[in-house]
Amino acid sequence: MTAPDYTELTPPRQALSPPRVPTRATLATPVRFLKGIGPSRSGCLERLGVRTVRDALLLTPRRYEDRRALLPIGRLRLGEFQTVAGRVKAIGLGRTRRGVPYCEVMLEDGTGTLLARWYRQPYLTRTFRRGQRVILAGRVSPYPPREMVNPEHEIEEGADARYHTGRIVPIYPLTAGLSQRFLRRWLADLSREHAPGIPDPLPPAVQERHRLLRLAQAVQSLHLPGEMTEASAARRRLAFDEFFLFSLAILRQRAVRTVEAGIAFRVPNALAERARALLPFTLTPAQVRALEAIWNDMAQARPMQRLLQGDVGCGKTIVAVLAALTAIGSGYQAAIMAPTEILAAQHAERARALVEPLGVPVVHLAGGITPSVRRQALDLLAGESPCLAVGTHALLQPDVVFGRLGFVVVDEQHRFGVLQRAGLQKKAVHPDVLVMTATPIPRSLALVLYGDLDLCVIDELPPGRRPVSTLWVEEAERSRIQAELRMRLARGERAYVVCPVVEESAAELKAAVQTADAYRQGPLGGFGVGLVHGRLPAAEKAAIIAAFRGGQTRLLVATTVVEVGVDVPEATAMVIEHADRLGLAQLHQLRGRVGRADQPAVCFVVADPQEITEEARARLEALVRESDGFALAEADLRLRGPGEFFGTRQSGLDGFALGDLTADLSLLETARAEATAALAEAPALEREWAGVRRAMEERWASRLGLAHVG
Repeated sequence: MTAPDYTELTPPRQALSPPRVPTRATLATPVRFLKGIGPSRSGCLERLGVRTVRDALLLTPRRYEDRRALLPIGRLRLGEFQTVAGRVKAIGLGRTRRGVPYCEVMLEDGTGTLLARWYRQPYLTRTFRRGQRVILAGRVSPYPPREMVNPEHEIEEGADARYHTGRIVPIYPLTAGLSQRFLRRWLADLSREHAPGIPDPLPPAVQERHRLLRLAQAVQSLHLPGEMTEASAARRRLAFDEFFLFSLAILRQRAVRTVEAGIAFRVPNALAERARALLPFTLTPAQVRALEAIWNDMAQARPMQRLLQGDVGCGKTIVAVLAALTAIGSGYQAAIMAPTEILAAQHAERARALVEPLGVPVVHLAGGITPSVRRQALDLLAGESPCLAVGTHALLQPDVVFGRLGFVVVDEQHRFGVLQRAGLQKKAVHPDVLVMTATPIPRSLALVLYGDLDLCVIDELPPGRRPVSTLWVEEAERSRIQAELRMRLARGERAYVVCPVVEESAAELKAAVQTADAYRQGPLGGFGVGLVHGRLPAAEKAAIIAAFRGGQTRLLVATTVVEVGVDVPEATAMVIEHADRLGLAQLHQLRGRVGRADQPAVCFVVADPQEITEEARARLEALVRESDGFALAEADLRLRGPGEFFGTRQSGLDGFALGDLTADLSLLETARAEATAALAEAPALEREWAGVRRAMEERWASRLGLAHVG
């Protein structure tokens, strides 16, 4: 039997000899060497993460359609997602009243007709022909007549149709240059050829304990399921493998860290206790529990790696400062690294107020300090006398040398890349590291993001804090916002207006500048209007924030630089323009800038429901409904998925292909428990675990090389 040929064009003759093609493809063979996959297609496949035969076999369908018996058009149910086949009766091209072009096709099958419309895709009129048999998959309009808008479409032709109908059909993720039909055909043939020979690294006992398919069977059922249950069982086996191998890598990494020599600090010591006694408030029980957990780690002669997590305004910073003072009281230096100059300046200001009366110098390495002041600061850090350093990534500059750094705090850790955190940690020998985040993280994601860290959570707010009332308003309701702001500013309170930008380009900053000018020239101008954004010089930015804090200006127009670091208790109102552009976690962070005292606070999110996506609508509805950050984090995970690990592309760590951190928490926990038991039984993963070790190292070793920094 002749192997199918997927080439569409004969490749041009090459002037140089092509690379030597392996005589028989293996799982490690690059796909560019396979028949029908040239440089162009291999580049497209690489965008989907497919570089080798193994990658291709593990490319996961987004969903499946049961095309064994397609519904007749006359029996389609209104308002539901369905798949139907019919012949093209008519093709048309039109425009909406706003000038948006669309392609329109009428389908018939003897039981009725169905109208399909594709907006902004007029070129599809060249794709369809009258009499052609077409498969459509999409949501049928909830109102008669039967219509589908922007459905997925496939043209059923010749012998090739057996791949695309009459069976349970996988629907794969796509990228420019690849069609659904090509991927389905190619992966079906590839899995038939290579799946039976895939070695299974998982010991039979583990497979039996958790009722998992054999790996070869799972891969074949992923692409060629006989029943929907087979596809589900295949995805479960492959998702278990991902979670299991990842958990092994993280737990082994954690085990390595526990045997490194660290600093055993004197805990608690007189300096930290004196600072605690000077506080003008009493720590909440949750803050006390977090501090004691950190102190317990600091007392051990191994490097601490701990995550301190808590909602906006719960008091993480004072816990971190008290922990840093514990290190300083033991004769070491401590450093706090913040993601923005505003936040670093605020940390430095508050730290000075608390620790300088105790005789502890605070070194603030800001971007705008004079060369002589910077030189003095660097000389102090290079010595061995205890001090507290505060700064942004400026702390990572090569000329910043610490003489006796023992404790590192990384604030808002998701803003830093893995390499940046590693850079600060390398300025000491096995220091204790505390990373903090005000972005609540669901338990499933925390197991993945911070599986090698010890976690403590501050899960209560200080007394007197009130939930912020969140109101979704449309553009036409601006008079409501103006009235609320006027009332609050007249009472001496402060307010923010946030103009979100993706990147602070000149065009986008112009919108913020225009917004500030409009407020200055309007009825609120008499209260003083400031403007702050990321492109301002550090000194000017600090002066504007100081004027806002002091009340000289009561309304601050800003980009999202105020998301972290601006703490003004008198701020009781926030307006977020174009709120649909922001993620749920970022919206919650912004909302946390108000309501930081005992005054009732309000947050207006501005967006027109008719002009935003369904996903944006769901985000804003969740924000209005929920004030608890952890509940919002769960909602965000359901809406967006887990996103990038460690909040940075530079880590090289991508998401799971099959494991769903939203739906598969119990499977993740099962896999992690199995990994814990495996390492207890065979710490070196030898003998029957040798295949698992190879698979783990192949997938995760290089990617997790720096993950121990948090």
